[in-house]
Amino acid sequence: MKKEQKIEILAPAGSYECFHAAIQAGADAVYAAGARFGARAYADNFSQDELLRAIREAHLHDRRFYLTVNTLLKDEELADLYDYLAPLYACGLDAVIVQDIGVFSFIRQHFPEMDLHASTQMTLTNSLGAKFLEQEGAARIVPSRELSLNEIRKIHQDTNLEIECFVHGALCYCYSGQCLLSSMIGGRSGNRGQCAQPCRLPYTADGKQKYYLSLKDICTLELIPDLIEAGIDSFKIEGRMKKPEYVAGVTSMYRKYVDLYLRNGRDHFSVSDQDREMLMDLYNRGNSHTGYYLRQNGRDMLALDRPNHAGVAAVRVTAQSGREISGVAMTQLHAQDVLEIAGGKNNYTFGKDVKKGETVHFLVPKKMNFPKGTVFHRIRNQQLIERLDHDYINGKLREKIYGFLSLTIGQKGFFTVCKGNRSFTAYTEVPVQAAANRPLEEERLRTQLMKTGETPFEFETLELQIDPGSFLPMKELNRLRRYALDGLEEAIADSFCRDLLSQSTLHESGQNLPDSTDMVLADSHGAASPLKSSGSVSHSQIPGLSILVETEEQWNAITGFILSGQDHGKIQRLYPDFRLCTTSSFDRDLKALQNRQIEICPAFPYIFREKAVALFKKLYPKLSLLPVNGILIRNYESYQFLKEHGFDKKIILDHNLYIFNQSSRAFWVQHGVSEMTAPLELNARELGNLGLTNMELPVYGYLPVMISAQCIQNTVRGCTHTAGLMTLSDRKGLSLQVKNFCDLCYNVIYDPSPLCLLEFYAEIQKLAPLRSRLQFTSETGEQVCRILRLFCTENNYTERTSVEIPFDYMTGHFHRGII
Repeated sequence: MKKEQKIEILAPAGSYECFHAAIQAGADAVYAAGARFGARAYADNFSQDELLRAIREAHLHDRRFYLTVNTLLKDEELADLYDYLAPLYACGLDAVIVQDIGVFSFIRQHFPEMDLHASTQMTLTNSLGAKFLEQEGAARIVPSRELSLNEIRKIHQDTNLEIECFVHGALCYCYSGQCLLSSMIGGRSGNRGQCAQPCRLPYTADGKQKYYLSLKDICTLELIPDLIEAGIDSFKIEGRMKKPEYVAGVTSMYRKYVDLYLRNGRDHFSVSDQDREMLMDLYNRGNSHTGYYLRQNGRDMLALDRPNHAGVAAVRVTAQSGREISGVAMTQLHAQDVLEIAGGKNNYTFGKDVKKGETVHFLVPKKMNFPKGTVFHRIRNQQLIERLDHDYINGKLREKIYGFLSLTIGQKGFFTVCKGNRSFTAYTEVPVQAAANRPLEEERLRTQLMKTGETPFEFETLELQIDPGSFLPMKELNRLRRYALDGLEEAIADSFCRDLLSQSTLHESGQNLPDSTDMVLADSHGAASPLKSSGSVSHSQIPGLSILVETEEQWNAITGFILSGQDHGKIQRLYPDFRLCTTSSFDRDLKALQNRQIEICPAFPYIFREKAVALFKKLYPKLSLLPVNGILIRNYESYQFLKEHGFDKKIILDHNLYIFNQSSRAFWVQHGVSEMTAPLELNARELGNLGLTNMELPVYGYLPVMISAQCIQNTVRGCTHTAGLMTLSDRKGLSLQVKNFCDLCYNVIYDPSPLCLLEFYAEIQKLAPLRSRLQFTSETGEQVCRILRLFCTENNYTERTSVEIPFDYMTGHFHRGII
């Protein structure tokens, strides 16, 4: 049974100061990263000591602390992860937010009493994926930010998971966890917390330069009743790169309005204009929107004209004389407020307060002209910053406690302090004496005990039981108070502490720290067999080829190439896009291909939302009757769908399910997955260490660098409900192809140049992948045949310097890798 719903306000903390601000402003929980493994490597983040301190402080105030380990980890980092988490787990860390399924499995085994939260980086898009993670031990999921209220409601109805959703802050253009743009452009991977945000740069489409990949921030205050009624348990605020004032201000607003709804219901719920403006003052990219909760996508969700803080409308120009601007204040302005001039290059700081409607005068740089009606924006509200500093950042939250002092002459006195069900009793070092002159007065005693100083406590109730005429030195009374309060703080912290599993226990249960020599693979039927590293494999033959096919023209070219014998037997498997399986060309060629021992494994879509579920429920009866050899999947939902439908053939993982480490590989092997695709972000050395025995290695293709619910065609030209190609050009003139898939309503943006590793085939041969993969996306039939001839000609598999490749290409991370 699901627990009675209690709404959590979950705030970000990129520093300890932000953590403090969030707690002061009413957050129920805070999420943060330490020095490693977090998806915001460029935030200040927490030292190990700060993490331990924050966990204790959160628990002291009945709050929770979640640690982000939402990046992909390499094998050598898993042992480091254990050492990193062990003291935090022992201290009572409440949960870890995880992207990597290998990390998920590792933490579940080694830290079993700690909750696991599936990060939005896992790209969970419906209840199928949610159920899969629930079965694996997740306590909570953070679904993709693109989901609608109805999709979230279905997850709530179909699972017992807690649901955490982003309600405020920045949005990525891409489905989280599916972006390689920063990685492929500059080697800074979002999957490793290093994203350089190239999506916030201008691009050109149809001759117009705009910020086509930059979304406005979301603000969902107005939707709070709908969000709660859809089943969302945790309201997550984005912003680990933001300042404490932002964290405090946004947290306080969501605390206020969630409490308002829970107290008064929908009929008495409304958001004030003043509070809306406050949030806009803190940060916005040209207004805000309510995200994807009520819509699929839209041009007005994009910050097309600027990617950074736009502030609020502050002054409308009425006249200009030389350098002097005259204008009218559109809102209350304060001394030290900052007005943006000319894109922030020449800002103006107010020297005094100005009321709304009053005339203002200020100077602008020479040769700058601003027509009547021009609106200047305030990008810093000094009074708001000072108020947030006073109320939250410089404030001190105190917990109300109960105290009981007992002083009996001839016995040691004691002082018991309680918070909830936790208590501590301190005793005097000497017995209570009978007063020789001046006995203790109750009022003086009470005043002295109420001095809680810098501790996080204040007395709500203080009871005294004192023998008449008793005496205790004030020094001893002060020591008793300090000792009691310190003891209560320790008792609260200790109540959350856990014992680590001993190494002997881990060994007995087969859960030792990772050792690649202990890993196993599954054969084609899912049976376990020992894994050998690729370095020990004797493999003199060139790896066979698999081909990913997206269009019917490509299919016809490839099948003609194979059936005419031009592939020389090198092509072993085809991955037709699932849409091709309903074409006459597919039906025509299937038997002939299989007579040549070509395996056919349809490729499922990158995104498998409810629309895809409905489509595949109709398609699956036909797919299940086709003599296919397996299915290529790109998400957890597809895996769960196939299992629920009794699919008993091969399931092959694509590269975007990220087998970065042996723990990830072992997880999928245990789930009957026999074949996988090497990740695109590991270099040759790392791939060799990982071992490619059961992995295909992509060696050609335009790589998908973004999968988005937005639509470039809709943004630039308007929606035509027709699949097609567009081009985005970056500042350097490189062109990224964009393909829209209208049936499932998502875009794929591809790298400007195709990957081509033909020149490295001597190295690839030593890596001994299961197969090499060619991925065709927008190529014509003629281009397909030209590339097939390159990869099917024996003479091309010699030394790298002898290969001539007649087109522009890139080599990805094969010799580069990511940090």
